[in-house]
Amino acid sequence: MITNSSNKNKQYGILFSIGAWMSIAGIFSIPLLGNAAHNILLGLPIIFLLFTKEIRLFPKLLAENKTAFLSTLLFGLMIISTFWSDAESKYSIKMLSKYREFILIPLFMLYFSVERFRNIAFGTLYIALLLSLIFSYLIHYDIVNYWENEHSISNRIFHGISMSFFAYMTLQAATLFRRFKFLFIALFLVIVHNLFFIENGRTGYLLITSLTALFFLQTYKLKGLFLIALAVTFAAIALMFLPGLEKIRIFDNFEIFSNAKELSLQTLQQIDVRIEYYIIAFLTFTDSWLIGYGIGGFPIAYEAQYNSMTTFWRTTVNAHNEFLQIGVQTGILGVVLFSGFLLSLLLSKFTYSRIQKQFCSALFVLLIISCSFNSSFLDHGDGTLFMILSALIAGKKWDEPSNAPEMGVNT
Repeated sequence: MITNSSNKNKQYGILFSIGAWMSIAGIFSIPLLGNAAHNILLGLPIIFLLFTKEIRLFPKLLAENKTAFLSTLLFGLMIISTFWSDAESKYSIKMLSKYREFILIPLFMLYFSVERFRNIAFGTLYIALLLSLIFSYLIHYDIVNYWENEHSISNRIFHGISMSFFAYMTLQAATLFRRFKFLFIALFLVIVHNLFFIENGRTGYLLITSLTALFFLQTYKLKGLFLIALAVTFAAIALMFLPGLEKIRIFDNFEIFSNAKELSLQTLQQIDVRIEYYIIAFLTFTDSWLIGYGIGGFPIAYEAQYNSMTTFWRTTVNAHNEFLQIGVQTGILGVVLFSGFLLSLLLSKFTYSRIQKQFCSALFVLLIISCSFNSSFLDHGDGTLFMILSALIAGKKWDEPSNAPEMGVNT
């Protein structure tokens, strides 16, 4: 699907090739298998890479790729912040390891700079996500009962994130492979049904709506805006009248807001547990905004703020917002570096081909929304998926596919 002729005929060493194929196996495991499989299949390739000549390209990659540079710089700041964390060293190291994706992104970019491996990786990810969708229905209808979850292999948040991007990939496939466009469109509708009626979650609603709107804007310009407006209208009607949608989760206690005589901080806290998380985490951040509390210092700092004010929900060790989670621990510099890492997906895209620009924009939307409502890089599943997508999409420039449509904008 995506080609780059500069390395088509280049021969690679045995360790590099083994690492690349193992990485592809690891990609297949992301939506289907557990953490142990991810750690083995995506950990060993990094060790192999350290003993290949391709690792010498790492400094050049950091110099040329803003996304790789900023993710590495952010991880470096996290390492330094452990020195002023009040948490036990063991816990700080454990939390630092959860952010290893930031240093692994540029390392996997070295593997996926090879066109053949990158194409196979994309295809493997697509097949794995398709199988995850199929298993979601099998689990929901009690045909398969191997996993603990009721409606999908993974948790609701990861399922919503992965299926939403799967839906975007499917829409892109419909434009690239027009002979099978009706098959891809049908598959897209199945994904929509799955996220709204089978494994429904707030992150999934917002992501699939946003990524679908982005696709229509990228592909059809003004017509796309009309289609977006039409889709929103039908969605609003569906929310009001279709049976089964009453289970859609938006806020836990929205009636408190409706019945409130005045708007106050405490009123907002009562509406939903995550709103209280955001408020307390933000206040915690403002108390040490310059350097933060260090990696691993979030639980102690949050609990101190939690105990100093009126609260309505349980305490937490996770802000459910990656900007706040990183900000509380690494201060304003961490927030700037993390925001810069996300923005680099848009800034770097000006040197990419049209289709790669569109995928960069989709990845940016995916990360912004996911990290605004979850501590996604802190979570193993979400972070692993984001690491692979970043390495595949924001790495080496793709050539324009020969079957790519000419219409559209480079949003």
